[in-house]
Amino acid sequence: MESKIFEHDSVHMRVDHGIFELFRRNRIIGSYRTPLSWVKVRAEARKGGLTRLHFGNVEELDEPIYASTTSSRHLLVTVEIQTTDEPLYRAFFAELALLSERPIAS
Repeated sequence: MESKIFEHDSVHMRVDHGIFELFRRNRIIGSYRTPLSWVKVRAEARKGGLTRLHFGNVEELDEPIYASTTSSRHLLVTVEIQTTDEPLYRAFFAELALLSERPIAS
């Protein structure tokens, strides 16, 4: 599997050899690393033009890699982005859905 890299503002995501990694450049050191087939991202619309992307691991391997949510239960890492940037992130996860042969919710 070829490497895929996405960088925007303080977020760096990459997939290499089937492993997904997320890094955030901020005061709190934190990253998220898991097999691509386990990645789950849930987008939560917030007030003020912000969207939170919650990252975690799927419970069932056929779950969509990316979907909207109103709950952040069972998720491990959160990244806050501008809502106007959300389509860029969604497009990256659509590519990853193809790579991992998983669905992406609308």
